Amino acid sequence: MESKDLEKETLDLKTIIIGYLHQWKYFLAAFFISLIFAVLYLNVYPRTYEVFALIQLQEDKDLSVGGIGSSEASGLMKSFVLGGANGAGLNMDDERMVLASNELFREMILDLGINISYTKPYSLYKMYHDSPLRLKADSSTLMKVSDEMNISVVRKGSGNLEVMAKTEYGNKNFQLSALPAELDLFYGTFVLDYTAFGQELNKLDIKVLPVSWVAEDLEDGFLVEPPTKSSNVLEMSCRDHVKQRGIDKLVKLVYYYNQKADFQKKEEAYKTLSFLDERITAVMKDLSDIEFTIEEYKLRNRITALETDILFVAEQMKEIQTKIIEIEAQHQIINLIDSYVKDPENKYNLVPQILTQSSGEGASPLTSYNEALLERSRILQNSKGDNPVITKINNQVDQLRENVYLSIENAKKTLDFTLSDLRSKEKMLMDKLGEVPSQERVYIDYRRQQEIFQTVYLILLQKREETALSIGVDRPKARIIDAPYVKKKSVGPRKLYAGLFMIVFTFLMPILVLFIKKNTLELISAYKNTPKC
Repeated sequence: MESKDLEKETLDLKTIIIGYLHQWKYFLAAFFISLIFAVLYLNVYPRTYEVFALIQLQEDKDLSVGGIGSSEASGLMKSFVLGGANGAGLNMDDERMVLASNELFREMILDLGINISYTKPYSLYKMYHDSPLRLKADSSTLMKVSDEMNISVVRKGSGNLEVMAKTEYGNKNFQLSALPAELDLFYGTFVLDYTAFGQELNKLDIKVLPVSWVAEDLEDGFLVEPPTKSSNVLEMSCRDHVKQRGIDKLVKLVYYYNQKADFQKKEEAYKTLSFLDERITAVMKDLSDIEFTIEEYKLRNRITALETDILFVAEQMKEIQTKIIEIEAQHQIINLIDSYVKDPENKYNLVPQILTQSSGEGASPLTSYNEALLERSRILQNSKGDNPVITKINNQVDQLRENVYLSIENAKKTLDFTLSDLRSKEKMLMDKLGEVPSQERVYIDYRRQQEIFQTVYLILLQKREETALSIGVDRPKARIIDAPYVKKKSVGPRKLYAGLFMIVFTFLMPILVLFIKKNTLELISAYKNTPKC
């Protein structure tokens, strides 16, 4: 029974196929129609090209300045770190988001003027540099455009032009006898002028779109991806109907990315310079005061060659004094950081780290705190103020700031303990030298303070020079490895798509037409055979 049903179904299928084959004219007609559409698609649709570029993202590195200060200052500089964001490394996902951000796209669009398109009537091709006219406006006016604005320009006799503008706010017409001319449109003043191809103008359609709309469309067509997860190299590509326009897009996008990174780097550098200038001024005042005190002390006690008199003391105490100087200098630096961190104006500013390697327990909280501030800055650049992620990162920063307070206090206690121990040892040596006059001991203390201020001054001065040099260094963050170029084969129109369309249309359309025709005839026949009341 089942075999008979299967044979019956097979016969019905053969009957259907043979029935369709008898209607071969429909399939032939569908083939020729699909061929016409495919040819039109391949010849009328603008050719699309893929533009590719390869860039490498570089980390910011401190410049080093050698040969500043005495041997003691040079040695101390190896133990001190004064820095901000440097050394934090690159987060490639964040950099990709910045590189493909709407803000950079808007700047690129305004620069190239691609939010304004020029097309001839009945053409799908959007002109670029070959447009006979150019419509211009300042960036503030273009940013005011909130909806599509269509402008039609028609050449009349004797070189006159008729301009018709249509927007959501209404229509405006202009009669122009010469160009350039100003057009008072709904969003501001635009300037219309001829280009080198102005003689080809008969009729031109101009469309002005909001910059944000164009940026959204371009974001979908841009690809920014690293070739490997551990690489600092990014592959960039986009598609465009005009080769030069695609190249210009990638070039300008990298240019504005570097410009933005350079601005942020210099902004942080200027803040660091301001901080260093304030501290240098304060340290110079302290150094001047102690030098004046030493001079006054020598005059009052008639001391001329104390260094020779206490030479044997200096030989025995040299090691302890050197250590005391280092610890005192570190203590001064930590006090600077303490006052900077607790200043409410610096609540979300990067902390200049000035901790010795010996107080390594304080370096880690400061590093984590600075990294959190950098992450907060990146989120603020790409988010709105009501983003819950901002509240979360603010809470994290506040917690880390408390850890910084604690690490600074611990570092102070450690230094105080070490300093107390060194002074105890120093006192023991001084007691053994009872023949040394009391004024000599006071003088030693004054000289130690002087050397401390000199060391701090040299450290701050060197960092200031490094920061000032970094501002003048033109080092782009994105280094171009492969300049934007157009790939050999175009990506559209695709012959494969045309072939698939022909196959589907040739077989599907006749079957659909015959099916509708058959059912229509059956309905008509059934209607005629229906008994009339």
